[in-house]
Amino acid sequence: PYYWKVDTAGNQLPYADRVETEIAAGGLVASKVTLGESDLQVRSLTFSDAPVLKKGEPTGNYATYLWSNGAASEIALYPNMNYEDAAFRELFRNADFRRALSLAVDRKAINKSLYYGLAKERAVAPLQRSPFYSDARAHAWANYDPEKAGAMLDALGLEARDGDGTRLLPDGRRLEIVVESAGERNAESDALELVAESWREVGVKLIYRPLDRDILRNSAYQGSAMMPVWYGWNNGIPTPETPPDDLAPVDQANFSWPMWGQHFQTRGKAGEPPAIAPAQRLLELHHAWMEARDEEGREAAWNEMLDIHADQVFAIGLISAAPQPIIVNNRLKNVPKQAIWTWDPGAHMGVHRMDEFYFQP
Repeated sequence: PYYWKVDTAGNQLPYADRVETEIAAGGLVASKVTLGESDLQVRSLTFSDAPVLKKGEPTGNYATYLWSNGAASEIALYPNMNYEDAAFRELFRNADFRRALSLAVDRKAINKSLYYGLAKERAVAPLQRSPFYSDARAHAWANYDPEKAGAMLDALGLEARDGDGTRLLPDGRRLEIVVESAGERNAESDALELVAESWREVGVKLIYRPLDRDILRNSAYQGSAMMPVWYGWNNGIPTPETPPDDLAPVDQANFSWPMWGQHFQTRGKAGEPPAIAPAQRLLELHHAWMEARDEEGREAAWNEMLDIHADQVFAIGLISAAPQPIIVNNRLKNVPKQAIWTWDPGAHMGVHRMDEFYFQP
């Protein structure tokens, strides 16, 4: 088989004329790769698999590349502002509480322990490939400062503690935050162990609760999930032309405000309207982006929305631009050695011109 186009030198390239997909349990994928059972694999591989993958290259007849994750954060915590418990809901809607939790995260420890320092210790914000990147946004409320975090929690009326140092709510309950996960990534659970350690220093107890992906989403949509953990925004490299759907309460799939998103999606038939001024402003700016007639107007909407997120910390990002292993059969050509791995933009690998991948005869 040959590709229907020619390259700049007039050569007609061969191409892969079929794709075969085998379904396997996520935990077995890395092992099957090392046995030479995959020609091209990214899904279900994590950075923790990289040493095993490199070791298996001679027998598996492949090379291991390290791409970069293109989500706005590799791991992010989402305080659910529609959580069913009124006391915690009030805390989650308080920007200083979200800021304090973010300041209490030791991102450097997470990066060194899980990614050998190869990731970026940043908040949920555009990556450096985006025209909207700025150091101020990337590091807003993201520097490890447990002393300041503790003072902010004290100022919120949470200074009382019980015998083990856990802070108490005004109603006497312990400040225990249940973080729900889809349980699909080892790095996620490992990172949360480190977050639990650093939060313990400021009197906040983290309880990890893995769930099935569908159960996690439905719980969040109904207000029964307290603080889901997921990736940051799908698109970490936005441009003025990128719809800012991740930044405004327009979709129930955003774990920060699922019911506010439901309200928008159903035109008021379900959910509830945004109850805090910054979220209401984000909705106005989303509309302004939709109505903008030129790039300047769309860029202005994006900039204000990003500044609001940097200040308000609607999601607590842990690290960004994490290395993503991809294995490529030694006969498979035209696969870029350095690239972005993300769902949006590019539908994972689709943006990398897969129609030009081919097997060397």
